[in-house]
Amino acid sequence: MTLLPVPLPVDMAGEPLRVVVREGQAGDTSLHTHACGQLLYPERGATLLQTGHHLVRLGPSRAAWIPPDLPHAVLMERPYRYHSVYIDAAVYAEPAFAVTGISPLLRELIFDAGRWDASHADASSRHWKTRVILDEIRRAPRVAAGLPIPEDARIAQICRALEADPSDGRTLAQWAAQAGASEKTMQRIFVKLTGLSFQQWRNHARMTRALELHGQGRRMLDIAVELGYSSEGAYSHAFRQFYGYSPSQLKRRKAETP
Repeated sequence: MTLLPVPLPVDMAGEPLRVVVREGQAGDTSLHTHACGQLLYPERGATLLQTGHHLVRLGPSRAAWIPPDLPHAVLMERPYRYHSVYIDAAVYAEPAFAVTGISPLLRELIFDAGRWDASHADASSRHWKTRVILDEIRRAPRVAAGLPIPEDARIAQICRALEADPSDGRTLAQWAAQAGASEKTMQRIFVKLTGLSFQQWRNHARMTRALELHGQGRRMLDIAVELGYSSEGAYSHAFRQFYGYSPSQLKRRKAETP
């Protein structure tokens, strides 16, 4: 049975833009929609955003623009704090889902907007700051919108499981047996619908997660174990094959980036 998204109303309190801050230890929201647009920005913690066609991991350097009425679900792993910037569709209603970079200015504006009610910001100040926020959202650089999730239920199940747990070591043959299909058939459908083989998709999910874990300052051995590699050496080799340089070079490359 296919789950239908639940429409969740947002109290805009008569404002064109409203920021709601949520935090906790871990949690998730079921598939739902909003009549307004939403910029989802995680200040802390790992946020996994799921739409009908994408799985996106968000960190403090990225946000997701969710158009009005787009079904989505959110999973927060570990302690989290995130900001939902709700925007009236009459003010800004970009129809395409997008993942964007977050400039220091936009981040501070989001934090400020979350304090408007508590600080009793006047109408004029809110008006001008809203205009700047909308302009910054329009100007924000778009980045890759996560990994593709095909509509085929058998392949989608595999993709979601691997993104949620990249260390899942089940082979395609095991997944195929669970789905009641042959391994050859599943591989053919995988390539046709995602443009990647099963092994490539899983590797992409692992390597995307790897950057997030390195960004958290995790030890290489811990990252290797969390991603399902048998040893630190095996992980380092896979990382080098994917990115063209070793994990130990990450900090140096970041420092060299202008």
